[in-house]
Amino acid sequence: MSAVRLYTIIIFGQVVFAATPLFLKIALRDFDPLTLGIIRFVISIVILNIFLLTQGRKIIPEKKHWLWIAFLGLLAIPGNQGLLFYGLQFTTPGHAALMYGLTPVLVYLLAIPLLKERFRIRRMLGILLAFAGVVVVLSDQNITIEPEFVKGDIIIFLGVIAWALYTVFGKELVKKMGSIQAITYTMTFGTILFIPIGAYNTVTFDYAGADLLPWIALLYTAVITSGIAYPVWYWALKYLEASKLSVFIFFQPLLATVFSYIFLSEQLTHNFVAGGIVVLIGVFIAERTKKG
Repeated sequence: MSAVRLYTIIIFGQVVFAATPLFLKIALRDFDPLTLGIIRFVISIVILNIFLLTQGRKIIPEKKHWLWIAFLGLLAIPGNQGLLFYGLQFTTPGHAALMYGLTPVLVYLLAIPLLKERFRIRRMLGILLAFAGVVVVLSDQNITIEPEFVKGDIIIFLGVIAWALYTVFGKELVKKMGSIQAITYTMTFGTILFIPIGAYNTVTFDYAGADLLPWIALLYTAVITSGIAYPVWYWALKYLEASKLSVFIFFQPLLATVFSYIFLSEQLTHNFVAGGIVVLIGVFIAERTKKG
């Protein structure tokens, strides 16, 4: 696998992730968060399991892996996505983006004891510099320290911890069974665990009242985000340390801002330009750090 091809695929995945909030915003015009979440992940696991069947692979994992897969599924869907949906009721999207900007920091700190990655000062400095750039980029989104947002910020931060753990612990599972099977099994178990949480909303939802555009947006999150970007994330874990891969998350706020400029006519500010440059420098420093 050439470096150019590897990084191109990873950045493609980040582009998909970055566009997801825009599509979620459109889908949430007509769908409540729980209904959206269940439909999204049910569609995605159906697609992923069909893909496994067409490849001649097992859709039921070996029993010895069930507990580990269930744990990762709990982290990915109820832990990460469930807490995100719930926390957004009490805080702002800008605060949520800032919380998710901490993901690379958490992944690195967790990878050191759990994956035996060596602590590299240069990599940590690069990660912290990129995070500082994200703070500058997001400073235009009314990020303030207000008591009313604390509850939502804490809930979302717990979801960020869940995603960091999912990334770190998932690396070993990918080594054992491959990225497609690992992501399919964990998302399937996670969706099964998530269904009881939003079952009532999903059953009683007025589907006829939803317009076409929100349905298209929902399908994007199910097919493109969950069906493609998630597998790409786990696939990349085969080739990169968890901490190096997580650094690419810093591109998401930059790309999301660009999408808002293109599709929502929002302005690109001096903070975006300055913060974007800092992010790129930080990512470059972190990625140039040799494997520890």
